[in-house]
Amino acid sequence: MDPDQNTGADVVLYAISDHTSTAVVTLTSLRAFAARQGFNVVHEVYDLTSLHVPARRRAGWRTVERVITSRRAAGLVAPAANHISAVPAQQSALRRWLLSVSAFAAYLDDVRKTAHRRPGAADRLERHQSYTCSPNELVTLRNDARTHLTLVGWPGDLATAIQVLTCLTHIPVTRAPLAGTASSAATLRLTVTEREELVIELQAPQACTDRAAASLTARSLTQARLLGAEISCGLSDGARATTVRARLRPSSPDHRVRSAGRRWR
Repeated sequence: MDPDQNTGADVVLYAISDHTSTAVVTLTSLRAFAARQGFNVVHEVYDLTSLHVPARRRAGWRTVERVITSRRAAGLVAPAANHISAVPAQQSALRRWLLSVSAFAAYLDDVRKTAHRRPGAADRLERHQSYTCSPNELVTLRNDARTHLTLVGWPGDLATAIQVLTCLTHIPVTRAPLAGTASSAATLRLTVTEREELVIELQAPQACTDRAAASLTARSLTQARLLGAEISCGLSDGARATTVRARLRPSSPDHRVRSAGRRWR
């Protein structure tokens, strides 16, 4: 399944997302990657669903299987193996299936890691973004975060990550009376660590202290913890700002246990 031996081969592109715009961005990135590798793209497919849905139940993936089985494509191009399934056993089954039909897989994430990782150096992919707590900006913030995590190939549950981010951005972090002023701006930082953990860090000035705001903050943080995030809070910037940090591991051990033993097809 070595893609380096398949230059000029016909390939099918595959993406999965619960958001159309992110799927389109992913396919654009895969198309450019395929062109750089010298592949000929004959089909592009995406599924609008969660990664938790087994591949055999996704209409888009079944199309990929038909295209490869019928020999219309010699290979598959996707962001990563865990972009198709988060379960290691199913990833192994995918490799066996590809071998059984003499097809190959080329993953964008593998090429990125080879190109950018230095021995002994932390592979930290960061994004910083300032925003105000208005509905339109929060929607844009979530869409931008979703696109960024897709493009860097973070191997975790994207839908859960966006839910955790939403919990943090719902925290009433400022008392500024005028949205859009410098004092009401918050900063979001997304970091993918060397261990492929996702750190979502929200920093905002003048944390709210009234009872209603404290109750909303507690509910938001509780919801983020229930989604599997490790939460920590503290003061920063000389005690003039509040920082809330959520850490997500790339995959859930509970999900792996529930999914173990499922067949690929």
